[in-house]
Amino acid sequence: MNGKGENVQGRENELSIGKDRPRIFVAVPVGEEIAGILASWAELAFGTDAFRRWTDRRDTHFTLKFLGDVEQEKIAAIEAALREAFARETPFALGVAGAGTFGLAEAPRVLFAEPAEGSEGLARLAEATEAALAPLGFAREKRSFRAHLTLARKYAAGEKVFEPSRLATAPALSVGTVDQAVLYRTHMYQRPMYERIAEFPLGG
Repeated sequence: MNGKGENVQGRENELSIGKDRPRIFVAVPVGEEIAGILASWAELAFGTDAFRRWTDRRDTHFTLKFLGDVEQEKIAAIEAALREAFARETPFALGVAGAGTFGLAEAPRVLFAEPAEGSEGLARLAEATEAALAPLGFAREKRSFRAHLTLARKYAAGEKVFEPSRLATAPALSVGTVDQAVLYRTHMYQRPMYERIAEFPLGG
């Protein structure tokens, strides 16, 4: 089978598995207006062809925990645990200021915006998520939590070296008040890629 055929078959297999074991994660969404401002900055600063994949503005979020491919019958218990946990939390103001990358400095694999005001609030929600889901068999993350808003993935500008100095030009923006967390389902190869399957108000 040629490479193209293998890719198609791989996608079909992945989509088939996703029907019975949806890929889910918990996150704090960011509105399309803020996402659009950040995307426009990144495209202007680095070029629209600088990365292979740009985050759809409808998908922009701060991940609290990635749960992976989960059996459909477990989702009700996950929702119940998260609803109870987030009911004990309180809304908070959130802003972004600055940007960063993961991976090689000259060819990063991820470009992201960083939280400013509200970063401690995001950390609290991440901890609440970990505590709520541990009894259901979801292991705690081994790495310390670092909130970030992914804007693009896989630097692809070829011989043109990425210029980290431009990260300092990222805008400082008020995201608004965080008053909910969301359980998302991933739909691979679609845009937008993420579907809200449950929403959890902070404070109940």
